[in-house]
Amino acid sequence: AQSRRHRRDDVVGRAAAATTAAGGRSDGMAAKAISSPVPVEWYPTLAVVMVSVGLMLTASFFIYEATSSRRSRSLAKEIATAAVASVFLGFGSLFVLLASGVYV
Repeated sequence: AQSRRHRRDDVVGRAAAATTAAGGRSDGMAAKAISSPVPVEWYPTLAVVMVSVGLMLTASFFIYEATSSRRSRSLAKEIATAAVASVFLGFGSLFVLLASGVYV
């Protein structure tokens, strides 16, 4: 009977710990507000810079495609330029939305 009681207390203790881990508050642990890792004042500047860099890389990609012959093109250079341009345009678009008040 003694071991059965210990097992039941252990199960109840684990259930209480799972409830606390799932979002319940225990022992004075208050929930912290979610905050941005980037200051809100930087959103417009980051939007302009990132979109500008992304558009410049996109333009250089198109110029490279239009001016190089089919035999002299490098697939690795094309993929690298397109990927970097895509990252800058994606984050730039995110900061444009955040700067305009659309929280995504």
